[in-house]
Amino acid sequence: MSEEKVEGTYFKRSSQWKLIIITLIIALVATILASLNVGYAPISFSEILAIIGKQIPFLSSSIKSSSISASDNAIILQIRFPRVLAGALVGAALAASGVLYQGVFKNPMADSYLLGASAGASVGFTVAVLYVTSALTFIGLGTAQIFAFIFALLTTFLVYFIARVGNKVPITTLLLSGIIVNIFLLAIETVMELRSGQQLMGIFAWLAGGFSDIVWSDVWGILPFVLIGTVIAYFFVRDLNMLSLGDDTAQHLGVNTERVRQILLMLGSLMTAAAVCISGIIGFVGLIVPHMTRLIIGPDHRILLPASAIVGAIFLVICDAVARVATGVSELPVGVITALVGTPFFIFLLRRKKTTYSL
Repeated sequence: MSEEKVEGTYFKRSSQWKLIIITLIIALVATILASLNVGYAPISFSEILAIIGKQIPFLSSSIKSSSISASDNAIILQIRFPRVLAGALVGAALAASGVLYQGVFKNPMADSYLLGASAGASVGFTVAVLYVTSALTFIGLGTAQIFAFIFALLTTFLVYFIARVGNKVPITTLLLSGIIVNIFLLAIETVMELRSGQQLMGIFAWLAGGFSDIVWSDVWGILPFVLIGTVIAYFFVRDLNMLSLGDDTAQHLGVNTERVRQILLMLGSLMTAAAVCISGIIGFVGLIVPHMTRLIIGPDHRILLPASAIVGAIFLVICDAVARVATGVSELPVGVITALVGTPFFIFLLRRKKTTYSL
């Protein structure tokens, strides 16, 4: 292929990618606005737009305050909006980390939940909250966040080294290692919380995941880690593409495979830990979203990573909206909704993988 054709193909593909990202961003904004309308207190879209518009400097002067109810203003700004944004950020973090894990392990079954990273982060968070009284902070991270990150990272590397056979990570050993470590860590966390005198319902809510107690400080706390983690990871998307060709080919093309793996596992663990710190354990987002996005737009990580992050945000905002009104009496944990969607999808993937590779 001539140089002109190569350049033409690249610019055409780049334009398509930009259109995809812009479309997904518009869909995310629309999903967030729709989710703000979901709840037991009926608030019209016009009033929601007025409340949000009032917070924008160049629009606030054109919106009449008399048209906004004080109670509705509080519900949107102090309850629903931070909750919805937290759901979007957690969804983006889990989906982006899922892309990294699947790229590193070259395995569509890998995600933070199945690999035990979420459970590790949860144990670290619980250890810090229950047993560490220090007010230690580091680059904006509190003690709980530091412990969550360390435990998530250690868990991910533990599963990786247990499952690794030579230069490969077979799907069977990966799943078995992740499940075993996951069960062990969740058992440890349950014992710790029971011994601390915590109520059983509180334990269940944490393990199932949710956003019922989200405040603005939670949103600002996770925001930099999701943004920074995703941006840094994007600098390694070409390396991820090369890793998919095999270690030998990637090394021949100049990729330090072990170094890239370690960096990406650290970034995935960081985003997972940040998500778990505010939402508890929410499973299957990192499994479903990257895989579905890959089927639609292709395996190129240059578009797969940002697209999956946005789709993950959309997916979890929708799941949270469903969780709020599903029973009509009290809200369900978001993790229950993602499990109901994710379990059949996981079985489908496993069956297809079994058929394809005769595992």
